[in-house]
Amino acid sequence: MIALLIGLAVAAPPNLVLISVDGLRADRLGLPGLGPTPNLDRLAAEGLSCSLSFSQSNESLFSHAAMLTGRHVSEIARPDYQRFVVPETALQVPEVLALYGYTTAAFVAGGHVKGSYGFAQGFGRYEDEDDFGSFFHTVPRALRWLDSTPPSPFFLFLHGYDTHRPYQHAGLFFHVYDRDYPGQIDQLSDRAGVERIFRGVYYADFPVSYFWHGAAEENILDPTGYARLEAWAADHPGTPVTAADLHHLHAHYDSGALAADLHVGLFLDALKDRGLWENTLVLVTADHGEDLGDHGLFNHRSALFDSATRVPLILAGGALPKLRQGASIEGLCSALDVAPTLYAAAGARPPAGLTGRDLLGDGPPPAVVIQEGVLPMMAVRSATHRLVVNGLPLDSPLLPLMVRAAPIEGPTFQLFDLRADPGEQTSVLSAQPAVALQLRQSLLDFLASREAATHQGVQPLDPAFRALLQSRGYW
Repeated sequence: MIALLIGLAVAAPPNLVLISVDGLRADRLGLPGLGPTPNLDRLAAEGLSCSLSFSQSNESLFSHAAMLTGRHVSEIARPDYQRFVVPETALQVPEVLALYGYTTAAFVAGGHVKGSYGFAQGFGRYEDEDDFGSFFHTVPRALRWLDSTPPSPFFLFLHGYDTHRPYQHAGLFFHVYDRDYPGQIDQLSDRAGVERIFRGVYYADFPVSYFWHGAAEENILDPTGYARLEAWAADHPGTPVTAADLHHLHAHYDSGALAADLHVGLFLDALKDRGLWENTLVLVTADHGEDLGDHGLFNHRSALFDSATRVPLILAGGALPKLRQGASIEGLCSALDVAPTLYAAAGARPPAGLTGRDLLGDGPPPAVVIQEGVLPMMAVRSATHRLVVNGLPLDSPLLPLMVRAAPIEGPTFQLFDLRADPGEQTSVLSAQPAVALQLRQSLLDFLASREAATHQGVQPLDPAFRALLQSRGYW
């Protein structure tokens, strides 16, 4: 009888690896020929992937908070980007998994994913870079940790900024694409350089100090900065960004994607070499994309379009059920699904109140994905449409009333039909008002059902780190 019981023993819980390729657009995967993500393409072909996956926001801090807690941004803390930190009361994935015997560690590339923003809580080890680093920095650290960690189930979070602006990362793949480009766009070597491109024109002399917020700190986030740029540009000459220039900026971005893909591929190979692959579930995704001029700007924080929020999502590894290998996840996916999927794989009971789904289960996909931006904007994305809501303060207790009271035909709302307009260039609100009203109701339902957080934190005030963020275009 004892032998029989031993034979029926439950299999050991799998190791879990979460990889966030910061800034990677979904449309960079699966490109034919010399695409920039061959390792991720192979991983998607062998694993389980979702083609309609979206981040919960358009910036690293908000998006990773949603990813690691399984909650919308406004349910974690007040969505005030200048004060947002993950509070101790918000349970993160490593805190829960540690209760089930998991060893936990994170190796992140710094920036707005530093542990001092609240992300370190629950991790047995949390190492972040001083600057905006890449997988070149974090992968070796993660492998050294694996070599020194006892063979208990582990949860590992791995992160890199390889595809983040300014798309000028010097390195092995700096000019692997478009090497014969004859133009001068490579001169945009500083992080604020691409922010001087506005509506297809580059204003080399535009003072970045014009981007200010109320605390008198440099801040490219402030949307009034673009209004100032537009007014300033009326009296100053600029240089049109040619099609060749735009193509070359895209080539630089793809070089960063190739670098990220190489290092992630080396990490996955290392799991196999160490005999860890067969009992490991790997989840690869991104926190946001990059607009890359699709809407006249070169960042990810100024809009909630697909270019900035549609991201890859791949599940792979030997612990992925055989029946799901080489398959696709139907319907919409989002960052809210990451935590429930990891909990289910570990056999862990998720915290109450999570609304995401286990992507390995049989739960139905959501009808919409709700997204909250770092500027006063929200979006409701269905499988076919996107409703964008602009100009309403996300942290106001009157937000539901303002969403309901704003005229649907007014400037607050824009509606895009992704079937006819995948680039989201022309609002069809006047032609499809019923769809807009339906999506607004979905947003109102979310606002009525959520538990809006009131926590307002204090962000890291280390002078050196603050100066670093300011030099990168943040306050």
